[in-house]
Formats: sequence, structure tokens, C-alpha cells
Amino acid sequence: MRERCLAGWRDTSSGMVYRKRGGGAMRSMIVTIVLTVAGSCVAGGSQPQGIRLIEPFDYRGVTLHNGPLLRQVLQVRDDYLRVPNDDYLKGFRQRAGRPAPGVDLGGWYTPGIFHVFGQVLSGLARMYAATGDEACREKLDALIHEWGQCIEPDGYFFYTRQAGAAHYVYDKMVCGLLDAHLYADNPEALGYLTRITDWAEKNLDQSNQVKFKTIIGITEWYTLSENLYRAYLITGQTRYRDYAKSWEYWAYWGLYADGKDIFGPSPGYHAYSHVNTLSGAAAAYAVTGEQRYLDVIRNAYDYLQQHQVFATGGYGPGEQMLPDAELVKHLDTMGNHFEIQCGSWAAFKLSKYLMCFTGDARYGDWIERLVINGIGACIPSSATGQVMYNAKYGLSGACKEHNMPPWACCAGTRIQAIADYHDLIYFKDADSLYVNLFTPATVIWEHDGTQVTLRQETRFPESNQTTLCLTLSRDDEFAIKLRRPGWIPGAMDVAVNDQPVTAEVDPKHWVVIQRRWRNGDRLHVRLPMRFAAERFPAASPKPFPAAIVYGPVVMACRSPEGNPVKSIDFTNLSAGFVPVAGEPLSYRLASAPDVLVRPYYQYKQGERYYMYFSPDHPWTRLADNQLTFSPGWGRNPIEDLHVTAAPGAYVEATFTGCRVRWVGRKFDDAGRCEVSIDGKITATVDQYDPQRDVPFRYESDILPEGTHTIRLTVLPVKNPSSKGHTINLAGFDVARAPAAHAAGGGRPARLHSP
Repeated sequence: MRERCLAGWRDTSSGMVYRKRGGGAMRSMIVTIVLTVAGSCVAGGSQPQGIRLIEPFDYRGVTLHNGPLLRQVLQVRDDYLRVPNDDYLKGFRQRAGRPAPGVDLGGWYTPGIFHVFGQVLSGLARMYAATGDEACREKLDALIHEWGQCIEPDGYFFYTRQAGAAHYVYDKMVCGLLDAHLYADNPEALGYLTRITDWAEKNLDQSNQVKFKTIIGITEWYTLSENLYRAYLITGQTRYRDYAKSWEYWAYWGLYADGKDIFGPSPGYHAYSHVNTLSGAAAAYAVTGEQRYLDVIRNAYDYLQQHQVFATGGYGPGEQMLPDAELVKHLDTMGNHFEIQCGSWAAFKLSKYLMCFTGDARYGDWIERLVINGIGACIPSSATGQVMYNAKYGLSGACKEHNMPPWACCAGTRIQAIADYHDLIYFKDADSLYVNLFTPATVIWEHDGTQVTLRQETRFPESNQTTLCLTLSRDDEFAIKLRRPGWIPGAMDVAVNDQPVTAEVDPKHWVVIQRRWRNGDRLHVRLPMRFAAERFPAASPKPFPAAIVYGPVVMACRSPEGNPVKSIDFTNLSAGFVPVAGEPLSYRLASAPDVLVRPYYQYKQGERYYMYFSPDHPWTRLADNQLTFSPGWGRNPIEDLHVTAAPGAYVEATFTGCRVRWVGRKFDDAGRCEVSIDGKITATVDQYDPQRDVPFRYESDILPEGTHTIRLTVLPVKNPSSKGHTINLAGFDVARAPAAHAAGGGRPARLHSP
């Protein structure tokens, strides 16, 4: 029997691997070990010990068809292919003293900050495996060869002489080189991996001081173990296993393993990297089979879903994991709520590991949420390498935008995560074919000498139905298992060749259809969907804040008159929504027909929406283009703040309403500001706090309903305890008057601390 693997085809009776590269093939007398979750069908590596009950197709044999996933894959592939090789390589060549044509890519790329070159290599390799596009492999080979010429004799390999976040960059290069070897059969990758690891073992700081400082994610040293364990499984070299173990993060992992409060030893964590590090525990389980590693990732997943994850599948406002009460505050005071590209990638990996190790479909729910509402809901990248780095879910409304400098870290992860779509849809074991995502895609599976082709035809989630069409080389008995999503309110209706069948749900949340299948059989499935209000965090006893979901789809409101919360009946959502003819999943509010409710993924760049709601939150955030800034202001994209330290600098906004508030953050280097409304000074406000990044807001008393102007002006005198004069602004929020106040009156404006 032959089994498809990354290297090509494996004859399971002889152990011979037929490697396929481009149009040629070579025969290799080697035993193939499959590490499907970490992304490898490896030759000559070490036998993994962790038990895998099911496995994905490792990018091979899966084809996407016309639909949102394929469109995004092709767009992203082209975004990275069109960047000239000379531009990707310029800094490496300059540092090595070699001719360096091309242009600087700018942003974070040119100074080498959290450099993404390794992630680009990984993404091109996975994209080649997924799509078969020779342009991806050719570009990958050229980049690796030219980069390799710039490695110094001691193994130094970074883009600049002063490496920014050296642990992070080494980790990403390990991943890129492994993937180039695995997915594109690159002949140079493993040799270069040896050389850069020689440098890393001698130079990467492993001191306790570094590890203490990086709890908040300065270098993300704690993500290193996953790819080093992968290197051991691929090469069999114990140096990688031992080096991986030295980077294990038990100060954090152990809290999950033992069921302890993760915020006992720390007030907060850098969100993406503290989900990404869990894949290090998963890879350690793959290598050792030790139960404690599996306990870490199981318990972590459950904790994250209950306490950290938004309805979209996103997590980490301001890139932080925080206790529940603090997270809720961030929906009110902070604009950035999810580091989309990196955060989706980390969640995809963790969920895939768990599905494979446990065989449980419930871990696929997080994948589905992110494919629809997370990275799948992004706006396209800009021509200059800017991605939609952060998603915004704030109670006062938000827009999608490119909100980081070009070539920030997420610009590298984007191509990896999008290529991963191919590896998230279908899974298999010896006698079953598993359907995890409902999306137009075909998979080819070899079962006991039978070639099975399953093609999925669907417009889900804009239709609640999917049809699975089977082409078989001969009649065969096996099971097709469909993930039963956690959001389904009732049974999934299943029919084979238009005849209803009874399909049982097994203990691992798969709907099982076991039968002898024939060529041409069609399996039709209906997925009942309904509206619901999903609270945040999920474990909160309070019903709000909440998002509106329809099945797995997060809905958002377009409201020309500001926050529509008062017009939504959360006790009977279905009755309050009127379908829009000819527009799937689009509705108008029965009580406010000018409010359009539609999927968050449909919103375009700059289009305002409201996603999370609380009945006691009437505020609407003014858009940046409604603000007037004097010279001297800049933007802190990570904190999503406008900032200035120039005395006399001002920002001004004209609004219609009866209340206004200034939202920002307090810092230990903050200054003082004069506030005026309609030309009258109303307050002097001090943004200083001995701590950093403390939620802050000041708001007016009720003003006469109408048009007003607010101005903030930076004062030259600061708090004596402050380290600086910086004033920051997340935005101005405005509230309209209730009917009783709209006729006039009101009190003089004054600002007060909440």
C-alpha cells in the first residue's frame, strides 16, 4: 500500500519513500516517521512517543475550491511572491559586506526588529506544499541560498549587526529552515540549521535575569522549544532535543498542569507568545509521551476558552492576558483587542495538536471561529507590507485598519497561518475520514487500497448546509466523521443520497456515518444555526458585555446614529432582526431600520461597526478623521494611542451630543493637559500614575444637546513625580442625550475621574 506523505509517497510494506520535487522523483531507502501536527513527514528522524489518535493531511492531498479561504490564500501567496528577492536579502548582504542591490523594505524589517525572514521562508514552504505552486519553491530556494552566503564563520546570521530580539529571530529561522527541508526538499536547509544553532548555543542568553525580564515577552525565549523538538524529530540529533528541554517554560506551564491561578506569580502575560509557548509543551509530548505535557495543553485550552477568548476566537487586548475584571475594562478603554495574525497561528497550532493527541472534535471549534472571525476576517495587506495587526472590539465602536508599521512581526506569521488553512479542514485515522471545517475543499485519502476522493460543496456559513460528494476507486467500508460544533443547538440532519440516516454523536463530538460507500454517494448535512448573545469572558456570571453570534459567525452593527445598544432586544434577538432580501446573513433592526446587522468578516477597511455591547454603555468613538491634531503628535500603534510631549500641542474635535469623554492610559512619564469645551477651560488633567498602562478616562457632565468642541492642550508643567510630559489619547467618546434631556438645559461642563 502507498500512503501520501510530505516527502511524496511511502510504500508502507517496504518503508521506501518516493520523494517528489517539481517534475522529478528520487527513491530513498529510508524509514519515514510522521509527525503530522508539527508539520512534518520526516525521513531519518527520531521516533515520536506521543500517541496521535488522528492526523491531518500535512498540507498534501487537500485542494481548496472557490470561496473565501481560497481567495485569501491566493491573495496572500501573491503578496509575498511579488516582493523582490533583493529586497528581502538587502540587509543580510550589507552586513556580510556583499553587493546589496534592492530597496529597504522599511518598517521593522530594515532595522531587524523581530525580523520576519524565517517566517517568510516557512510560509513559502508551506504554501508550496499546499498549492504546488513552483514559484513558491523557486523563490524559497533562491532566498535560502543567498541568505546562506551571508552566514558568518561563527554562525551569526541576523539581518543587522545588532540583532533585535535574538531569541525570537533564531526560533523563526529554525522553523523556516525545517519547513524548507520538509515541504520543499531544500538541500541546504539542514546544513544552515546546524550552523546557526552552533551560534545560538554559544550566544543566546539563558540567564535567570533574561528569563525573568521576558515574562512579559521582550524576546519570547519561551517559544523556542517547539521548533527545536521538531528539529530532533526530523534529524534524530539529540543536540536539538537537549537544547529544546533547556528552554522549557515550567514556571508558566506548571500553573496549567497543576490547575493553579496563572496570575498568582504574575499580574499579566504577553498574550500571543504565552499561547504560542504551549505548542512547545505539545511538541515535548510528541517527543516524550509524558502525560504532564498533555495536561498542560488540555488545561490551558479550557482556561483560555473560559477566561480569555472573545467570541471571535481572538484574545489578548493590548497583547495582554489579564484577570477577567481587567479584560472587561479593556473593552471600554482600549482599542486593540487581538493580535490577529500571530494569535491565530498560535491557536491553530495548539488546537491541531490537541485534536491529534486526543481525537476530540471540540478543539476544532476554536479553529472554526478564527477562520471565520479572526484571521479570515482581515482586510488585505497593504502594498508596503502592513497587515491588519490588531482587531478592535471596543464597546464604543471600531474600524478595521493597518495599525502597525510595515513588516512588523505579524507580517511574517500571516503567510504561515493562511497556508495552514489546507491542514485544518480534514483529518484521518486508519479507518475514518474526519471533516473539521465546512468549506469548499477536496481531499484524497488512501484507505486499504481504495482511493477515496471527498469533495465538499458548500457556502457555509452563509448557508447552513454542506454536501460531501464521494469518488471511490471501488466500494469500501469506512466512517466519515463530522465535527459537531459546540454552537449547534440541536441535531445535525444527515442524509445519504437524499435518504435521512441516523447518525450518532460519539464521546469525542464527532457525528459518525459508518457504512459501505459506493462511487458517487452524496452525504448531505444541515447545520442548524441561531442567534445568541455570547458573554465575555465566557465564565463571567454577568450577561454583559456580550457579542451577537449566529452559529459561529460574530455579527456586528453598522449604525449611522451611533451606538445602537438601546435598540437591541437581547432577550429575543431573532424577533428583533429583519432579514435583508438578497443579502445572506444581513439583517436590519426592527426597532431601528437604519441599523444594519451583518457578519464582522464582511466589514471593509475604515467601515465603522459595533461588536460588543453593554446596556449601560451609550458611548460612540469619534473616528480619527474627525480629530484635528496640531504638529507634534505621533502614534503608538501597539498601545493604539495618539501621543505627544510637546508643550502647547493640542487636539480638537467637534461633536454632536450631550456628553464627551477622553479615553487613554496612565503612565509614569505622563504629563498634564488643559481641557476646554466650547472655548471655556473646564479642567486641568494629570495623566501621571506611578505604574504604567493604567486605564484612564475623564468625562464631562451633561451638556446641552447639540454641537460642541473639545480641545486638549499640553501644559509645560508636569507632576513632579513624572518622568516626562507625554499626553496620550485613545479617542474621544460621545453620548447623545436621552429624550428627556434633548430639549435643552444641562449643567456647565466639568471633567471628573470615573
